[in-house]
Amino acid sequence: MTLAAGAAASLLALAGCAAGAGDVPTPTVTATSTVTATPAPATASPDDPLDALTAWTACAVLAQKVYGTQAPDSVMSPYDPAHPPTKRDDGTWDAVVAYSIQPPVEGAGGVIVDCQLGGTLGSPKLIHWVAKDI
Repeated sequence: MTLAAGAAASLLALAGCAAGAGDVPTPTVTATSTVTATPAPATASPDDPLDALTAWTACAVLAQKVYGTQAPDSVMSPYDPAHPPTKRDDGTWDAVVAYSIQPPVEGAGGVIVDCQLGGTLGSPKLIHWVAKDI
């Protein structure tokens, strides 16, 4: 075999390899993601102490019973997280529920029910309450 014939044979062999390269499977890219589970919210226990919202809600229930049923046209103000109940040093709460009087009467535009509450979430205890015209 001559040098030229050998070179031609080598080129044909390489050409065959290049053509065969298309038969090789192409790798598939698979995207994977990591999922981080969101922790479950803490569940409240009936033995947990009262929090601000629970203290206000307990006072609102009392207020509805002692005032709201007597003045069905009055409008209870909703809970305002910007003005939450006050926690005392002894762990009890002072909560105020306000009503606007509809229509206003001379000398008063509203009524508040002021409650002092303690206890736990499962067993709130009313310590003291008073209703006042404002």
